[in-house]
Amino acid sequence: MPKYESPYDPASAPRNLEHVIYEKKGHVAYVTINRPEVLNALHTYAYIELRACWLDMQRDPDIYVGIVTGTGKAFSAGRDIKFLAEHQAQGIRTPHEDPTNPAYFWGGGGQPSDANLEKPLIAAINGLAVGVGFTLALQCQLRVMAEDAWVGDTHTKVGRLGSAHNLYAQLPRAVAAYLTLCNGRLSAQECLQYGIVNRVTKPEGLLAAAEDLARMVCDSSPLAVQAAVRMYRLSTAFSPELISYGKHLDREIAETEDSAEGSRAFKEKRKPTWKLR
Repeated sequence: MPKYESPYDPASAPRNLEHVIYEKKGHVAYVTINRPEVLNALHTYAYIELRACWLDMQRDPDIYVGIVTGTGKAFSAGRDIKFLAEHQAQGIRTPHEDPTNPAYFWGGGGQPSDANLEKPLIAAINGLAVGVGFTLALQCQLRVMAEDAWVGDTHTKVGRLGSAHNLYAQLPRAVAAYLTLCNGRLSAQECLQYGIVNRVTKPEGLLAAAEDLARMVCDSSPLAVQAAVRMYRLSTAFSPELISYGKHLDREIAETEDSAEGSRAFKEKRKPTWKLR
């Protein structure tokens, strides 16, 4: 039987990205969400670019660890609700929620788990991390946070569900309930108190703190580290039934009138009028 090889080609790395800055320095990959005009909110095309970065990191044997952050004063404001509202106003789904669209990937497909990334990530939380932005930070194994940053989950506030199970699994349950049910927020010190982040730093020292952790990771055996990441992921993995049910509930809520109302209210900067349908 012939032996086939697929060596990594550096020329295959994502280039000319519009919504993400992707760089490599030594054994470290830097992924920076670059939509500061919307506080680094994520939409279909940002998800596609993020997934391309995760896939490239996984394939590149010279990359041992990644650092994820955002441009400007936000890590990520979560889903781009204005982008969603514009599509809903036309009576159509966003591309990644439309089963007939080539970009279809329920949930966006921009999370590291969507690309089966088995290399460690460090979240450098430079500002607010909300909704899917907070979920992205939680998918990083290590986290450093600027002292003036905060995290939250606003899905229910705009008539959506999101992936609440990720919060319930990784945070103290009462804390997760406070975020998902009350749309609460946690300060950097509270995140440190609850063990959500490893370090809190001055804003100007955030990247240096992340790079310090990256250096520590790079001192270890890459193969052993990747094995540890596999165990990390397996230890927090959900059953296929739970994931499927979560997506079912999210789709069901997404198709309600209240979901459309939540997006409109957000765009119009007013309080939603819920109809319970």
